[in-house]
Amino acid sequence: MNINLELLRSNTPLIDLRSPNEFAKGAFPQSINLPILTDDERAKIGKSYKHQGSAAAVKLGHQLVSGDLKESRLLAWKKFIEKSPSSWMYCFRGGQRSSIAKAWLKDIDITISFVDGGFKALRQTSLDILESVKNDNKRWIILGGRTGTGKTIILNQLASSIDLENHAEHRGSAFGGLFSPQPTPIDFENRLAIDYLRHGQKTLILEDESRTIGKVALPNAWFIRMQESELVLLEISLGERIQNIIEVYVLAPLRDGISRTDLLLSLRASLLKIQKRLGGDLFREIRNKMDNAFLDPENFSHENWVNQLLHAYYDPLYDYQIKSKDDRCIFRSDTKGVTDYLSNLESGG
Repeated sequence: MNINLELLRSNTPLIDLRSPNEFAKGAFPQSINLPILTDDERAKIGKSYKHQGSAAAVKLGHQLVSGDLKESRLLAWKKFIEKSPSSWMYCFRGGQRSSIAKAWLKDIDITISFVDGGFKALRQTSLDILESVKNDNKRWIILGGRTGTGKTIILNQLASSIDLENHAEHRGSAFGGLFSPQPTPIDFENRLAIDYLRHGQKTLILEDESRTIGKVALPNAWFIRMQESELVLLEISLGERIQNIIEVYVLAPLRDGISRTDLLLSLRASLLKIQKRLGGDLFREIRNKMDNAFLDPENFSHENWVNQLLHAYYDPLYDYQIKSKDDRCIFRSDTKGVTDYLSNLESGG
């Protein structure tokens, strides 16, 4: 049995001993950062190691983290382990920091399992999972369709789907940024790997995506596999698409407490990203319609700028891209038709 696979599959609580900066660059979703060293302490010890060697660095570490400071870190570990007795612990490589933590815990009669090879080994397990899609036996189905067709809504109704945009915390377009930061590339890949590891269905359904979703990129093996997979196209009326877009990008954020001013500024920033593609005159025309819809909602509607943005940018872009994918299409229909078709595939029909 591969213990690292089981740790990730079973959602085992993980205590990450790395420094806050190391943790911030990427971690596992079930981990908590209870560092043995702060960033500053780690930097000082690293400098000592470089100039004076290992023994001096270890000695400095014990000097920096002693007395009440040591006790406070031990107490944090003790509380978490008592709350989650199945926890495992690791540092970066499973080396000095893990050995010291293990000894400290032993002194207060606490035993915990440590990940052999530390975060680096778990991270390699995650990368191996992502790479394994090259040889899996699942049937991959890609759900495509124009912007605003409601693909994500259908995906969320299917047990065999993985929501790439949810993991990326981005809707995958110039306007796809949410009011929260995206995960780091490592965080995104680890989330995706774990979701795939726990995916037990014979069919895997994904939304059609570009190689990048906001600032994170799909693993190369995933993107290649998606480009070779069967395609199901969702097609609904322009009016329905406009209303879906207004709901997702305007009404829902306002209900969530985003102010009209902040939302307008965010949408303006998104529009600015495609200014060159639109051209100056069209960019200003759409921006003015957007401004009017927010600043004078009684006389101007969001339908105007959304409609123009679809006609001028999103639909031509989609039509160009779909030409190279049309031969992979196995089914196309409206929301009910596509939902029924994919549900039937899920059940083995």
